[in-house]
Amino acid sequence: IIERIKKDHEELDDYYKYYKKSLKDSDGEAALKWFNQFVWEICRHSVSEELVLYPMMETMGDRGKKLADKSREDHHKVKEMLAEMESMSDAKEMEPKMDKLMEELREHIKLEESEDLALVEKEVGLGARETAGATFALGKSIAPTRPHTMVPEKPVMVEAALGLLATPMDKLRDMFTSFP
Repeated sequence: IIERIKKDHEELDDYYKYYKKSLKDSDGEAALKWFNQFVWEICRHSVSEELVLYPMMETMGDRGKKLADKSREDHHKVKEMLAEMESMSDAKEMEPKMDKLMEELREHIKLEESEDLALVEKEVGLGARETAGATFALGKSIAPTRPHTMVPEKPVMVEAALGLLATPMDKLRDMFTSFP
């Protein structure tokens, strides 16, 4: 699970860089496609973390619970920012918001990789981490692809159930969305 999460973090950073490069090249259409790719990936990633990683961390005492709660708060903030930007159609106008979102996200990633994942590596055996990684990947394949700010991150079962209801609509919407 640790490797999969870190790989996703790198991909998100790449998508942001492609978005910025497209803007620099004065290609707003390409920038919007990269924004769509970014949203698609971060939503799937976040929900899968909330369903797999954070419940695992909550079994690791007070420290694990505090870290999981902090990460859920960070995710909710990012979802709210994404939902606001999704209504924008001009990539250049959304650039300051995207820059702010990436600033927030990089702080979250730094904390997650140095604290959350370090705790998991210390407390969870390799076999369990591998199983969690497979579950994480499966979760991404069925997770919503849009930010749903009204879906609670806890309890996990409620998030999972509501996410499963939202996913078909998101996937339908994805069919009419431009991606790179």
